[in-house]
Amino acid sequence: MSKNIFITLLLMLSILSACSSKSQSFISESVNGQAELMTVKGEKVDKIFSSKHIDDTGLRTAINLGYGQAIDQTFYDEKHDITVHFESVMTDDKETKLLLTYQSEKTNLKNYYLDIFEGVTSINLIVGNEQKKLDNVGWGSRYYNSKENKVVEALSFKTIKEYESQDIGLEIENLTIWNDSGRGNVQTTWPLEFKLDQSAILKRESVEINKEFNFENETYKIKRVEFSPLETRVVVIGSDSKLLTDESGMQYKVRNKLKHQFLNARKIDKKYGYTVDDKKSGVFLKSAGEKVDPIFSKGEVVGADDEYIMIFAPVKDRHDCILEVSDVIKIQLTK
Repeated sequence: MSKNIFITLLLMLSILSACSSKSQSFISESVNGQAELMTVKGEKVDKIFSSKHIDDTGLRTAINLGYGQAIDQTFYDEKHDITVHFESVMTDDKETKLLLTYQSEKTNLKNYYLDIFEGVTSINLIVGNEQKKLDNVGWGSRYYNSKENKVVEALSFKTIKEYESQDIGLEIENLTIWNDSGRGNVQTTWPLEFKLDQSAILKRESVEINKEFNFENETYKIKRVEFSPLETRVVVIGSDSKLLTDESGMQYKVRNKLKHQFLNARKIDKKYGYTVDDKKSGVFLKSAGEKVDPIFSKGEVVGADDEYIMIFAPVKDRHDCILEVSDVIKIQLTK
C-alpha cells in the first residue's frame, strides 16, 4: 500500500470516528415538566442551558454568572412548523455563543440538528449589504427533550465582537438530519436581527508562558494561556505536533501524544454527552485548589500549523493555575 493511500485511509477513519462520537454525544432524553427559566441581564432564558445536558462547562459557568445579552426573539418556520426562540448571545475575541431553542407540534425534531461542524447547516453574519459565513468553533452543544419535542442548541462559531454597538443579522441556513441512514438536510432559513450590546462582550486575557516539559519522550512548550469567562485555552507546540507533507504535497497532522493523553479521560454519557471519566488519567488544570475539567466539545479547535490547543473550563484564580499531565507533570501557568 502506498503512503498516500495509507494516509488517506487514516484521514477517512479519523473523520468517521469523529462523526460517530459526535452523533453519540447528542443523545435524546426526556425531561419531566415544563422548561424552567433563569435570568440573564434581566431577561428570562431556558434553565436547561445551565444544566449538565449542555456538555460545555464553560458555557454553563458563564450563564450561571449572568453573562450574555438577552435576545428574546421568536421566528416561526411555517413550512416546517418549527417555532424558533433566540434566547441570548455572548462573544469574546475567539468565539460566539448563540443560545436558541426550536420546537414543533407536527415535525419530529429528534434527528434535526444545527450542525455547522460537519453537517449542511451554516451561519451567516449580515452587516449592512455585506454577508459572510462564520466558521464553527468546536461542535457546540445540543439537547433534545422528547416529551416536548423541543431542541436546545448552543451554537459556537467565530467571534462577532468587532461589531459591538452595531445593528447586525445572523442567518441560520439549513438544518442537518442525522439518522441511521447517514446525513440529510432540510432547506430553510432562520433570520435574526439585533444590535450587539456591550453586555454580550466578554474579555479574553492572553498570557505568554514559554515553559517546556517532557512527556513520553516528546518535548512540549506552552506558548500561552488564554483566560475567558467561557474557557481557559492552553496553546502548546511539540516535537510531534508539526504539520507534515506527503509525496503529493498534501499536508496533514497526526495525533500527538499529549492529545492522546488529553482525550484519555473523555467518555460519552447517554444523558450528558461528552464528560470526564474520573477513573482515568488525562490532562487537567488545577486552580484555587480545585480540578478544572476539559471541554471535550471543543476538541477539534485548531491553531497555527505547529500548535495544539487544549481547552478547559474557566478557572477561579488566573494567578493560581497549574497544568497537570497524567498525574505526574505539573506546570505553573504563570510567567
